[in-house]
Order: sequence, then structure tokens, then C-alpha cells
Amino acid sequence: MVRNLLLIRHAEAEFPSERKRDFDRNLTPNGQNQRIILASYLKELPFELDAIYHSPSKRTLQTSQFILDTLNKVPRMMDAEELYEATGNLMRAFVNRMDDNFKNVAIVAHNPGIAELHNYLTRKFESYSPSTCSWLEGEFESWSHITENSFTERDFYYPGQIG
Repeated sequence: MVRNLLLIRHAEAEFPSERKRDFDRNLTPNGQNQRIILASYLKELPFELDAIYHSPSKRTLQTSQFILDTLNKVPRMMDAEELYEATGNLMRAFVNRMDDNFKNVAIVAHNPGIAELHNYLTRKFESYSPSTCSWLEGEFESWSHITENSFTERDFYYPGQIG
């Protein structure tokens, strides 16, 4: 069975400060624009999402909610606490536990974990700037079967990309 996985880094967020916890950082005006461009890109993909898993931080929630609100088919959106500050190893374990009923899934999370997961799944080393999305495709029956280099990168997109 062909499965699609979108790995998305949240849109640009405010810089950390002494007055606000990292967890509570909002998107900047630029980040709000990035999520609009990203949502337009996602609407053009040749499949519809079944689920969006996201870190519970404010910036990933703001990014995910906007994506959800702009898609034609409403995917299931799930808060996944383990995606906040996750390492690449934790991200891999998370993907292995995803619901097999979902064929097309997006994960909205943070760096460096999201880039480390991408590198593991494709053996391609990419830098994830805010609002970057990679479209990965793999063929397997269960998310629990994924291993290193088990996906093909179909696209690597970031808002403002030319071509």
C-alpha cells in the first residue's frame, strides 16, 4: 500500500523571551504569511490528508489549524505531546506507532527532530527552515514497518521557493 507522509516544520515564530515560555511562542506576521502559502501548496497535492499530528506548542497548533481550515477534506487533527522537543529517535518511534487506518499523514513539529526524521527516512540531508514541507512516499502495509531509507522524497517545498 502506498502511503504519503508530509513532514512540516511550523511557520516562523517569535523569538524566545524571558516573558514567554518557548511552548507559548506565537507565529510572527511573516509566519502567518508562510502558513497561507504552505496551505495553498498542500491543497494542490494529488491526495487528501487523512490525519494531521502536531506538537501541542502554540506555533505548531497555529500552523496546523490554518492548514486544517483551508483544506477541502477535513483530516483528523491530533495533538501529540511527544512531538514537542522530540529527537529524531523519538520521531521515528512516533511514526512507527501511527494509526494504520491513515494512509496520508502530515506531522507538524520542530527542528531538529523533523529534519532528523526526514534524513533517516530518505537518507537525504535537508535543512528545514520555518514552514518547510517534505512530501515522502513509501510502500508498506503498516507504519510500524518503516525503516531507514524506506521513503522516496517526492517534493521538498518551502514558501517562497521558485520553480
